[in-house]
Amino acid sequence: MDMDISQNITEGLSTIYTKVVDTTDAGSDHGSGALDFLLSTPAVMTMVVDATADLLDHLLPEDFITVTKSIEMVHEKPTMIGETISLVITVDSIIGDRIMLSFMGHDSVGVICRGTHKRVIVNRKSLIKAAYKRADRKQPDTLL
Repeated sequence: MDMDISQNITEGLSTIYTKVVDTTDAGSDHGSGALDFLLSTPAVMTMVVDATADLLDHLLPEDFITVTKSIEMVHEKPTMIGETISLVITVDSIIGDRIMLSFMGHDSVGVICRGTHKRVIVNRKSLIKAAYKRADRKQPDTLL
């Protein structure tokens, strides 16, 4: 990156994502039909990704977004459908175009998960162009 486009993103920036767990978050919607009454690990990871993008992307200049580089999570305890969960997500550090975050999830009983999430700031149009070039496909004019 030529300029510091992460200047509005600061260490310590944080958000709390809250959601009532429903059947679309259950194991049956994410590969494990045997656990259709529990919050699935893939659903938690999706929530972390979505909440992190919501936290960061509006702080970037137009045409820039963040994308997941990596995510590591320990899903420690089960959570039942109908329970409310809260994910606390915090920016730990920013190095160039890389943003390192940590997160912890709770339900009414206590901690259910914790982990780290690394995101990278990218130009949306450049990313789309690179994807089409890599796939050796012509990019639709509507995405230019």
